[in-house]
Amino acid sequence: MNIELSPKEYRDLLDLLHIADVVMTGHRRAEDKRTTGHRALVQKLYSLAQHEGFERLMSHDERVHKYVPTAEFEQSSLAHPLLDAFGEHLFWDELISRLSARDTAQMAGGTEQLNALDDRERQQMEGPIRQRYIEEFSANGVANLEVVERFSSLGTAVRTSD
Repeated sequence: MNIELSPKEYRDLLDLLHIADVVMTGHRRAEDKRTTGHRALVQKLYSLAQHEGFERLMSHDERVHKYVPTAEFEQSSLAHPLLDAFGEHLFWDELISRLSARDTAQMAGGTEQLNALDDRERQQMEGPIRQRYIEEFSANGVANLEVVERFSSLGTAVRTSD
């Protein structure tokens, strides 16, 4: 397969590749074997920068044997503003969703009772709670958010992807 790209399209592709690379690897301490082929493709496409007049945007780091974005790329790329906006949206959406689900389960008498509700009943319970969190966080961010510690032997630890 051959794909022809204009210089502008290749520059945009570098942004897309960087976004993909950050999403695949930016939160991991170790490489995820599931993304080996994807990361190899990113490297293959990054390497073309050296031959297409974009060497100021990608350089080969001999220590890690990878092509990496240069400081000029990082400063001129749309990738990080887009990733930052996405991260901000995802944070608030997840916070509101998890708090709403927690509070709705408490109102329903527990997770089992909540799961026994049909979608309409659940929405009727959860909708006002969710809306209250949306209003609170829109007005005040996390300024009024507090942690009240209630520990039990049944608690579950927060898990990350690693």
